[in-house]
Amino acid sequence: MIDLKPNETALFQWVIFMIAFLILNYGIFRPVLRILEQRKTKTIGEKETAQKLNEKSQEMRSVYEKKMEEARLEGIRKKDALRNSGEKFVEDLLKKARLETEKSMENSRVEIDRQAKEAALQLRQQARELGREIAEKILERNV
Repeated sequence: MIDLKPNETALFQWVIFMIAFLILNYGIFRPVLRILEQRKTKTIGEKETAQKLNEKSQEMRSVYEKKMEEARLEGIRKKDALRNSGEKFVEDLLKKARLETEKSMENSRVEIDRQAKEAALQLRQQARELGREIAEKILERNV
């Protein structure tokens, strides 16, 4: 039969239990719990550091994208300015060429008119001479 009454060995068992408890508590449990707490603290710290680095990288990415957008817009503005400058240059060249062509054509017209007047004058003189020669041949005398 089992006897549940405390006896003389209960004190001895209690002392052994307390010694084992103290040895296990100070030798194993507390160091393991301290290591686990340090590990938890370090893990949480590393997670926070990783989160901060992630936020910083997101911020840097947004700044980078903003600067790239600004650079792209500046490039478009410069391209448009160069295109407009080129178009103005071509337009100025065309105007200059038109003016020179018109001036050349006007000079040519003036020269053609002068030559036409000279030719008409020469034709009149030749017609008079030819008329006089014909008249002299027909009349057989000097006119």
